[in-house]
Amino acid sequence: MRHRILVIEDEVLIAMLVADAIEAGGFEVIGPCQTVSQALDQLSIPDCCDGAILDASLRGESALPVARALTELGIPFVVATGYDSSQLPDYMAAVPVLVKPLDTGTVVESMRRLLAAN
Repeated sequence: MRHRILVIEDEVLIAMLVADAIEAGGFEVIGPCQTVSQALDQLSIPDCCDGAILDASLRGESALPVARALTELGIPFVVATGYDSSQLPDYMAAVPVLVKPLDTGTVVESMRRLLAAN
């Protein structure tokens, strides 16, 4: 069974690149979701995914509600951001951070490590 990765990214081209890389890496892509509400709707589906990559800001809105939901559901995730990682809340200190612009090889490897650790 392939691991299902939820892609939560509001920039269409980045979402497509990440989704293509994730799929080429042997994972099944769920999404992409472009807004907080889309991501929360997807997460309301039981066992929707095994892991996620989360953009820290979705259409100008903080993605913290999505990060909280992922944490509460026990779904491991990485955060992709163009911002300084020190701006993320303390409870996300243990979450791996990928700095934009994203390297697709790093995205895939990060997902592999994340899922192997859980």
